[in-house]
Amino acid sequence: MKRKRFHRTACVAFWGVAMICCWLPFSDVPAFAQGSEQDLRERIEQLEKMMLEQRRIMDAYEEELRSVKEELNRQAATMDEKVKAAAKKPEYQEYLREIMQSIRLTEKVETPEEKRLRTLYDEGFYLEGVDDQLRIGGWLQADSRWFLDGDHPEKDTFLVRRARLDIRGVLENHWGYRLYGTLIGERNGILQEGWLEYRKYGGLRIRAGQVLEPFSLEAVYSARWTDFIERAMIVNALSPQEDIGIMAFGKVYQDQLVWALGFFNGQGRNEDAVVDDKDVTLRLVYSPFLHSTSLSWLNNLYVGGSFSTGNNERDLSGTEFSTQAFTPFFDFEPGVTQDDRLTRWGLEAEYLYGPFNLKTEYLSGHFETVGNGNEFADLDVNGFYLNLGYILTGENAPRDLPIHPRSVFDPSEGGWGAWQLMGRYQILTTDEELLDLGLATGTDRAQSATVGLNWFPNRHIRFQFNYDHAWFQDEITVQGVSLDSEDTFTTRFLYDF
Repeated sequence: MKRKRFHRTACVAFWGVAMICCWLPFSDVPAFAQGSEQDLRERIEQLEKMMLEQRRIMDAYEEELRSVKEELNRQAATMDEKVKAAAKKPEYQEYLREIMQSIRLTEKVETPEEKRLRTLYDEGFYLEGVDDQLRIGGWLQADSRWFLDGDHPEKDTFLVRRARLDIRGVLENHWGYRLYGTLIGERNGILQEGWLEYRKYGGLRIRAGQVLEPFSLEAVYSARWTDFIERAMIVNALSPQEDIGIMAFGKVYQDQLVWALGFFNGQGRNEDAVVDDKDVTLRLVYSPFLHSTSLSWLNNLYVGGSFSTGNNERDLSGTEFSTQAFTPFFDFEPGVTQDDRLTRWGLEAEYLYGPFNLKTEYLSGHFETVGNGNEFADLDVNGFYLNLGYILTGENAPRDLPIHPRSVFDPSEGGWGAWQLMGRYQILTTDEELLDLGLATGTDRAQSATVGLNWFPNRHIRFQFNYDHAWFQDEITVQGVSLDSEDTFTTRFLYDF
């Protein structure tokens, strides 16, 4: 306030002195010296009036400046309120989080190298150093299963389908690792995957330990984000899943070709080899139009195939091919083994365009020398599925990832998450010879049609609802009850962190 008064007084004095200096050269000095006292007073009064006028003008300028400042402050406050209100809207929160994440990852760290450590939370809990990273995550699936057939022997039930803890990271920039285990009991231990990987070159990466074999489109995708609550019957019947061995893989030709080749014990999770021979598994996936601009609508077309073969010994007792509700329709009898080569192969295609997605796959397996010591036969297993999906809320369909809703579920803000409608047809067939020889029970053909609805309130939570109708070539017997078809309704909620 004192500074403002000083500026105002200085301005008045300046204008007063300036007017006197301008007036004196034109005044009659002798007359001024000889003028009466009355003249002198009049001139002083004139000067005072001029100074008062100048003060009025300065006050007006100050008032106008104050009004401008108040208006600017009011507009800034209004804009700040609008930005804060917009930031609260679900559709903008995701972008703000990504921006903040980018800032955290790119900001310069001034601490000594051995002390540089950042704690982040984005798709899991991260500890990140200069050249090391540790990520801790996990997920849980809780289901309910309802048999709509009044005479079905299985009971309606609630169950925890999967619970996983996932620890992975990077050592010295180029070495990746993973410890991935189940938190619910399994006959083959709790370790799902445990491996070390050298990943400096994108076109050639080496992974050793217990790894997911590169076989089948649907089998290599995470169980968190499958289109339906359960994978297709043929995928469950033939895919090797995790095994102990070594695998090379990578992306080449500007990422258009994805390849993987591995050598494995052939006995599954946490099992030692029983023969010297190793299973060999190969998978190739090609996206011919990945970088095309003239055919951009085909950018997300992927075609590929898988092949696996091995000369091994397997105990098939208790092994079964089952429906989506885990009702067995082809069951190997006790004491049945396979003592020769198992060869599996498949063809696959996947296409995504905006909210639409399509997946299809044909798989075939040839089991040589299946028997019980008295009777032996070869077994051929073949199957096919076709999945079609459309995201009703308009988001783009992802590959092996959760849907990111445009607006997360928040009724007060008008957000309802992402909704996806799915449909599937599938079939699995086998030879009749094992059934005729008494080496297996059930039927040689099963088909099913499934309708599903997937709801993502946000990218970490998913609800699924599936209705499945399965029918069999011949009647099957389950706990003494004969069935020629099966109708089930299943639900699931999943969360991951």
